[in-house]
Amino acid sequence: MITRDLDRIRFITRHFNDLQGLALWVPLGLVTLGLGGPTLPRVLLLSGALLLMLGAKRYYRNTFGEVELEPVDSSAELCPALIFSPAGPSSRIEGFRQVTPIARHFLITVTFALVLFSFFQSIPPNILIQGEETLGQHPQVLLEPAPFFGPPLIKVLEGGVVRSPSMIRAVFAQAMYALYGSIFLGVWLWRGRRWSQSHHLVLAALLLGLSILGTSLAYVARPDGMIHPNLDLVLPALVYPGMALLLCGSSMILAGLLDHWQIVRALGPVTEEESR
Repeated sequence: MITRDLDRIRFITRHFNDLQGLALWVPLGLVTLGLGGPTLPRVLLLSGALLLMLGAKRYYRNTFGEVELEPVDSSAELCPALIFSPAGPSSRIEGFRQVTPIARHFLITVTFALVLFSFFQSIPPNILIQGEETLGQHPQVLLEPAPFFGPPLIKVLEGGVVRSPSMIRAVFAQAMYALYGSIFLGVWLWRGRRWSQSHHLVLAALLLGLSILGTSLAYVARPDGMIHPNLDLVLPALVYPGMALLLCGSSMILAGLLDHWQIVRALGPVTEEESR
């Protein structure tokens, strides 16, 4: 066995539980798709996600076995803080462990992305979006006649509206891209920025890029509703929440299938020739 294959198998076994895409990413993707659909498809997708999650756990256990987990963080056994206590050491402090690596990367990337998103959302003027997603209409982006640049609370007290309802829906769609994109980016960083995990980086760049484009709409919008033709092609995905949920859910399903393929490729069922 060459060193590259051995390193790949070590990586798969180290991340065996979180690489189980059929038990984690795909069900979460189905749940995301269900959030933006009608009642009946929503119930079917949520039920399918639950059944898949339960069945996939048994499938992975029966097909590939189980991998014993190592300690949460080998470099952090106990809390490094030293606290003087006349009565002796505290049992609660002794049993405290630091945040897991996945939680640390997740919190850092999500917090950073959402802080930047909130900051840039507060700078541009308000926009109005004409078009109905449920009717399949192509949207148009118009500048609000009287944009307000002051604190939102002052505008509320004066009887104005901080954001138009159409812009609130667009902001929700762009926030979904920022959230899911930062999740993919955090997973890629946590898994060591490996080439085999580059699909998480690609999905992160795609979703974060859509969030950035959506946030910049107020700068390119004109009173007549005309924007650049290339940007107009992806405009429904930038302002319609249903499209955002569809793309985010599909991205999670794709990531789950690729993670599952890596497990099958590295730890596939043993054949008769290999067992001899």
